[in-house]
Amino acid sequence: MNQGPRLAFLIPIASPRRAKDWRLACAYFKQTLSSILNSTDPNYCVVVAGHEPPDFELPQDSRFKFLSLDHPLPPLENEYYLAAIKDKLIKLGAAWNYAKSLWNPQYVMKLDWDDLVSSRLVDWLVSAEDEAGYLIKHGWVWRARSRYLVQHTEQFDRVCGSCLIIRSDLADKTGPFLHSCDGTKFDNMSQQIEAADAHSLVPGAGTSTLLLNDSHIRADAQFAYLGHRLAIIPFSAAVWRISHGNNASSQHHRMESLRMFLGRIRRTRLITPRLKNEFMLG
Repeated sequence: MNQGPRLAFLIPIASPRRAKDWRLACAYFKQTLSSILNSTDPNYCVVVAGHEPPDFELPQDSRFKFLSLDHPLPPLENEYYLAAIKDKLIKLGAAWNYAKSLWNPQYVMKLDWDDLVSSRLVDWLVSAEDEAGYLIKHGWVWRARSRYLVQHTEQFDRVCGSCLIIRSDLADKTGPFLHSCDGTKFDNMSQQIEAADAHSLVPGAGTSTLLLNDSHIRADAQFAYLGHRLAIIPFSAAVWRISHGNNASSQHHRMESLRMFLGRIRRTRLITPRLKNEFMLG
């Protein structure tokens, strides 16, 4: 492995022209950065890519870069979600190119601008083996503005895209990794396969790199396609913030069944001082 930073966080941020509440979006993004800067090990770098900078002073840190982009915003057409994903992938690509050229990091993690990471994550990765990639299966789901409650999940990778750490030598490997969540149009047979199997690759999928797709629920299959396996991070390593209306997932959601509601109640925990400190919750 090279001797660059152990982990690069890549964070694409939406334009205020697309955010429902830019002030609130900036407040959440500031908290995301705080969770990274709270890491107990400094062996990381951060590249944020966006059209406009947030309305707060960005970190004055040699490990941090805000990359200002000017590509046209993808047209909304009939689907806000797909336009947001297309914009996010453009920004991720630019952020990754910058991180490679300046820092040459050993691993890379896509992090949504409103999610949070554990202060222990970088420190754990520094001590971990050099696996092809690591998956966050254990994590937290936090409803915006909830002061006291959070839900634990053992299927974090199924609900949140901020779940995958990729070894940098594999990030640009290509395969059939683009699915309907990325805008791929399938024929009827492939649509049926995709609907029946949420975790495998689908015939007719578009070609992309391992890094530049939003099909995180199929990460195991993507790594297997390239001849590698994913290891699991053995602790709750990230927080998915939901229900604030500014992110793409808030515009693209399913109705909650009674069973799902009861399961959410069962997984509910109090936000303890330890959790607040570890993830900068507040």
